[in-house]
Amino acid sequence: MWLKAAGAACVVLSCTAMGFLKSLRLNGRLRELTELKRLLGLLEGMIRFGGGTLEEAFEVAADRGSPPYSGFFSELAAQMKECGGKTLGQLWQKAMETKLGASGLSEDEKAVLRTLGRDLGFLDREAQLKALALSEEQLEEARERLLEELPAKTKLYNYLGILAGVFITILLI
Repeated sequence: MWLKAAGAACVVLSCTAMGFLKSLRLNGRLRELTELKRLLGLLEGMIRFGGGTLEEAFEVAADRGSPPYSGFFSELAAQMKECGGKTLGQLWQKAMETKLGASGLSEDEKAVLRTLGRDLGFLDREAQLKALALSEEQLEEARERLLEELPAKTKLYNYLGILAGVFITILLI
């Protein structure tokens, strides 16, 4: 009897933990979107007022950013030094695959970043600024949507975790 109770408690606790983990990932995604938007604003300022190269702007973003974006911009700056005849879009894509593969961003948000990387390398200064502004705007819209959905989804995932654990326990007993 004690063994069944212990097993039931383990099932309920593990399912509850899974629900809470899912809601924590949503909060992490919100933090990542906020950080990414801040870093894109920094890049825009560096391009607009800094007058340096993109490589220098990426190094500054790497220094001021937090993981995973510090690693992303650091990798990008290092790849630009080596270059090897590749376009910025190709370097950006490779850095995204290696450094942002496990990030909490959705596929739509990653698509915004891919488009930005493709556009930054081929455009003049003004067009780069417009591409950065557009990407910031799109990420801000995604962030606001997530911010609106966050309380409801957090509750939903927490309750679903608990209820799934109770349901599985009832099925097993």
